[in-house]
Amino acid sequence: MKSITFSLPLFLVGFALLFVASSVQAQTGADFPAQKEWKEKWDNSLAYTLEALETIPDSSLHYRPTADQMSVQEQIQHISGNVYGLSRRFLGYEPETFDEDALRELLADDDLNRKELVSLITDAYAFGTAAIESLPAAGWEEMVPNFFAGPKSKRVIVYLLQDHATHHRAQLLMYLRMMNLKPPRYRGW
Repeated sequence: MKSITFSLPLFLVGFALLFVASSVQAQTGADFPAQKEWKEKWDNSLAYTLEALETIPDSSLHYRPTADQMSVQEQIQHISGNVYGLSRRFLGYEPETFDEDALRELLADDDLNRKELVSLITDAYAFGTAAIESLPAAGWEEMVPNFFAGPKSKRVIVYLLQDHATHHRAQLLMYLRMMNLKPPRYRGW
């Protein structure tokens, strides 16, 4: 019977490779910290947006401060469309059940009621969540060569989802002030 002998350097190299492999495996799992942190912030972003929308009376869903600005409804449609667009085009998330024609109709409809707007934004955020949860840790570093602002990593696109939603929600919050309504309490964490 042959015995297997290891030299100490070979053993250390093998152990190091095993350690690196297990570290990489851990990063691609559900406990990927950046993904988990993003998801918590994303969930809070949706809740904050829904609170702002809830504050606006039904009679003001078409409110726009000036003729060249988006209405409340258009802000919600724009945020939603952007989530779907960035997730699909730049993060490569395209579930088989996705109905592009139905989405296109909702985004073009100029008279959605509150329930439809809540559903639209909630579904968009869920779509964004699914896109990010399907993106492995290494995928965050993949480059998107055809982004309109030049080549960017998918990590930047992930951050942009949040940033864009925040930008347009801030406009809604300003609309509330212009309508003499009290915006919901800030929740940026």
